[in-house]
Amino acid sequence: MKHSTHEKNSHKHKNTLGFIDPTVAGIDIGDKVIHVAFPDSSGSAYVEEFETTTPALHEIARKLRNAGVVTAVMEATGVYWVPLYDILESLEFKPILVDAKSVKNVPGRKSDVADSQWIQTLYSSGLLRAAFRPPRERLKLRTYVRHRATIVKNKQQALLRIEKGLQLMNVKLSTAVSEIGGVSGMDIIRAIVKGERDPVKLATLRNHSCKKPEQIFIDALTGNYQEEYVFVVAQALEQFDFSNKQLEECDKKILSELETYPTVTASPPPKRDKDKNKSRKFSARRKPNRNDVFFDVRTILWQKSGRDFTALLGIEANSALTIFAELGGADVSSFENVKKFTSWLKLCPGNNISGGKRRKSKKQPCANYISQTLRMSSLSAKKSKTALGAHIRRISGRTDKPRGIKAGAHKLAQMLYYMCRDGWLYFERGEDYYEKAYADRCIKNLHKRAKDLGFKLVAA
Repeated sequence: MKHSTHEKNSHKHKNTLGFIDPTVAGIDIGDKVIHVAFPDSSGSAYVEEFETTTPALHEIARKLRNAGVVTAVMEATGVYWVPLYDILESLEFKPILVDAKSVKNVPGRKSDVADSQWIQTLYSSGLLRAAFRPPRERLKLRTYVRHRATIVKNKQQALLRIEKGLQLMNVKLSTAVSEIGGVSGMDIIRAIVKGERDPVKLATLRNHSCKKPEQIFIDALTGNYQEEYVFVVAQALEQFDFSNKQLEECDKKILSELETYPTVTASPPPKRDKDKNKSRKFSARRKPNRNDVFFDVRTILWQKSGRDFTALLGIEANSALTIFAELGGADVSSFENVKKFTSWLKLCPGNNISGGKRRKSKKQPCANYISQTLRMSSLSAKKSKTALGAHIRRISGRTDKPRGIKAGAHKLAQMLYYMCRDGWLYFERGEDYYEKAYADRCIKNLHKRAKDLGFKLVAA
């Protein structure tokens, strides 16, 4: 087998940046080349360049073993790090992924060689923290759930192309039905693709539950059926049907993977009293979504974790499944406290203080799936008559709507952490309780302010 190391780059590069742990290697990963900083017996390091093929990755593992490396610290963008991480993990190394933002300030002239040395030096000095990654045996579920989200996006894009084709033909189906992806809408679209052009016959395909009169359907379905536009709709319809088939297959994979998790409790999830829990009244108005998983997510997640994620306001079946898959279960022991957890989700307020003054900080980009899910749940809970809804509205009125949504997602993240850690059952106390608690805090602050100024506050 051809040696994976380039001959011209196989010489040593001395590291003069600081202390090197003899069991730590720094790895900078790119699309075509990988630079590995190996420790040596002199307490320094040398860097070698490798290709990114699978034989080269196994060669890296062999050289790491010969150098006595236990911990391989890597930094990369995209997904280039995943193959090497999986190989090293299977060979019982301790691979660690670090945030690229934490290692970007390389002293001197920046290069891939200097990057790998700098990663090795920082981790040896205890200045880098490992990124969170679920256990190896829990990654399959996360992959299936993420892939399912991609399929749903493809399905929605196909539906948008169908709608565009209908508009080009001046077929106003969206004005006659509430959703063109429903039963009536799809039956009519399939008839159009098969060659039916008579608006009266097309109107008879509507579902009996449609409340609008027949004449509205006839007027809406009288269009200019040009061949090229019908072809576009037919192609998009095929993609829509294919996405539905993929969703069904993906759901079966998700269910089979969930069944491999150990069962915590065989009992059904606790019943909710809709009369006492106002948040359930809000969720009960939600219409069934055609993109929901076909099996009972709430029951199986309760049996596998002993937690009812859907008890949190705004979190439904698909959201609960995403949270469970991203955490690798209901274990948050990787985070020391709730502040570390919300910081990982990038839902904490900014803390840019210099010279004793708080400075404005840019909004941090976040691709965390749990964070996005909690933000969407916060948005749906904004108008609810609950404590969380009142909190979001108060923050939104004081600053702006995006910050209010973020504040609501932060509250949900705290509830989620305590639920996973302590088995805490969420209890919604309602909007009135929150408003009273907020008023009490305001009065307490007014009394304190008056006392500091030498006055005494007296109620009218």
